[in-house]
Amino acid sequence: MALWGNKDNVTSTGTVTLDYSTGQVTGSGTTFVTDLSEGQIIRFGINDGVGTYFGDAVITGITSATLLTIGSTMGLSGAAIAATDFQVSELPKSSILDESYSETLAAAPTKTTLTFVATASTNVNIGTDFVPLNVPASAGLGLDLTEFVNANDFIINNSTDVVISSVGSTGVSLGSTIAAGISTGNEVQFKRFVDGYDKYAYGMGVTAVSNADETSQYGVSHAGWVGVQTYIDNSGSLRVKSEVLVAQSGINTGNTPFYPPS
Repeated sequence: MALWGNKDNVTSTGTVTLDYSTGQVTGSGTTFVTDLSEGQIIRFGINDGVGTYFGDAVITGITSATLLTIGSTMGLSGAAIAATDFQVSELPKSSILDESYSETLAAAPTKTTLTFVATASTNVNIGTDFVPLNVPASAGLGLDLTEFVNANDFIINNSTDVVISSVGSTGVSLGSTIAAGISTGNEVQFKRFVDGYDKYAYGMGVTAVSNADETSQYGVSHAGWVGVQTYIDNSGSLRVKSEVLVAQSGINTGNTPFYPPS
C-alpha cells in the first residue's frame, strides 16, 4: 500500500492482545488475512471518551486470521493491551512515525487550585446546589464571579470537588449538592482542569468538513487526513488546532470517533 489510502473504515472484527516485546498481535474472532493488509494502520482501543485509546501502529506482517505483527510501538501509550477493541485505517504512516502524534505524549488534564477565593454571601445548607458568593474587594471593584470562575470548574466542599454547572454574577450552580454547610462569610476555593493534551488523526470526507463549523475552533480547511491537537489552556478552556496531513477527497469514513462539528 502507498503511504496513505482512502479508507478510514477497514473491517476490524474481534479483539486483540499485543506482546510489546515481540510486536506480535494475537486476535480473537479476527479476520486479519481476509480483511487487512500490510501497511495499514491498526488503532488499539477506541478514542471515544469512554473506552481507553492506546495509540496506533503500522501493520508489517500478517501470518494468519489471528496473528499479525506491527513495526513499532512508538505510537502506543505503553499500557497493557489485552482483549481490546481495535480499528484499522489507511491514514498516513507519517502520523505514526512522527512522535508528535504518539499517544505516549498524551496527558490527561490535571486539577489545580485557583488563587481566587470568594466568600459565601448567605448561609448555605447541606443538600443545596446553588452557592451565593461575594467577590472580595481585593479582586477589583465592579468585577463579578464570571470574571474568575467558569462552568466545569469545581468548588471545594468538605474536601470534595463539586463541579460547577453554571456561573452567575452572584453565585454558582452545581452539578450535585454540597455535603457540608457553608456559613456566611466563609471562604470558598475553586479548582480547574488544566494542561490536558492529545493528538489524533482523522479521516475527513467532504461532508465532515462542511459539517464542521468553520467559524468555530473545530473548522477544518480541507477534506483528507487531518491531524488534530486538543488541549486545556490555563483558563480551563478547550483549544483545538488542526493540520491537514494529506489533502484528499473521497475518503471512506466510519471509524470512531467522528470529527465533532462544533
